[in-house]
Amino acid sequence: MASPSKFAHIVYRTHRYHEMIDWYQNVFDAKVQNQTDQLSFLTYDEEHHRFAFLNLGGEPSPEKPDQTACGVHHVAYTWDTVTELMAQYQSMSALGCKPFMSIRHGPTLSMYYADPDGNGLEFQVDLLDVEQANAFMESDAFHSNAIGEPFDPDEIVAALANNLAIAPLVMRSDQTASDSAIPV
Repeated sequence: MASPSKFAHIVYRTHRYHEMIDWYQNVFDAKVQNQTDQLSFLTYDEEHHRFAFLNLGGEPSPEKPDQTACGVHHVAYTWDTVTELMAQYQSMSALGCKPFMSIRHGPTLSMYYADPDGNGLEFQVDLLDVEQANAFMESDAFHSNAIGEPFDPDEIVAALANNLAIAPLVMRSDQTASDSAIPV
């Protein structure tokens, strides 16, 4: 089998059609490519669409599955640097949208958000190159703690603003790295 060459798009079914479109426009600085009363297509880059929303109309029914039901858990997006990821965090915080979980996974620094329908989104930055990340995932440290450790994004924002070392804030306590190795 061949691996895909890139992320293409995701389609959401929603009862909160306009709220979802507004949220994705604000969070991703996305533009509407095409919109009808039933279906909308948005993009944030050169791709014709990255998101599509199918309007289910009305309010969700009481029979709608909860977050523990089968389905999409989250969709992940990668930023190039810690600075870019923290800028995204600050922009979203200004909109009243805070991550429900922030984790130093080891290979990545990740923040988890929920859109208006409760779909999970992981916003991350790679802290290690591919070879280092694969080695870490095979390590005893990762085996004993595959999830990682929580972190406070505001501490990283403050460290960046004051030109302080960020390695201790972004790397797990069982990892070592200098600031020069981190994509700031």
